[in-house]
Amino acid sequence: MPLYTFYPTRPDGLAPSFEATDCASDAIAVTRAIEVLVEHPGASHVVVWQGQRCVMTFPRGGPPQRRPRRAH
Repeated sequence: MPLYTFYPTRPDGLAPSFEATDCASDAIAVTRAIEVLVEHPGASHVVVWQGQRCVMTFPRGGPPQRRPRRAH
């Protein structure tokens, strides 16, 4: 399973912590991003990476802003 890294980010842009979790897909990562926001009430959004690919930015109270995949 791919390793995803979640950065709960404060409104000032700082991410004082991160969490790395194996997820089977980007869809599963969305679910985990919601949980990370619940666990970090001071975060305004969560930025999700899978390796060197920025998967999405998930704002509190809004839909995820997905990053397009680049063709290699």
